[in-house]
Amino acid sequence: MEKAIVLVNLSPGSEDQSVVALKGTPGVRSVYQLYGLYDLLVIVEGADDQAVKSVISDTLRSRPGVVSTITMKVVSPISPNV
Repeated sequence: MEKAIVLVNLSPGSEDQSVVALKGTPGVRSVYQLYGLYDLLVIVEGADDQAVKSVISDTLRSRPGVVSTITMKVVSPISPNV
């Protein structure tokens, strides 16, 4: 399972509808609304890199109201005991 963290900037007023739409999207594991430089933090998962890329390109970036994204590919999870 591949994973990426995506920070999203939205146009003003599109926050609530973007959160609702993304929560039900296949490949989107979690959506967090933020205050600060970014409006959303989205956790994306897929079977492989291509599946993750597809969710980001075809679903996230094409949504109305999305101004920009920054994607961080998760290399490996850290054990909570570390």
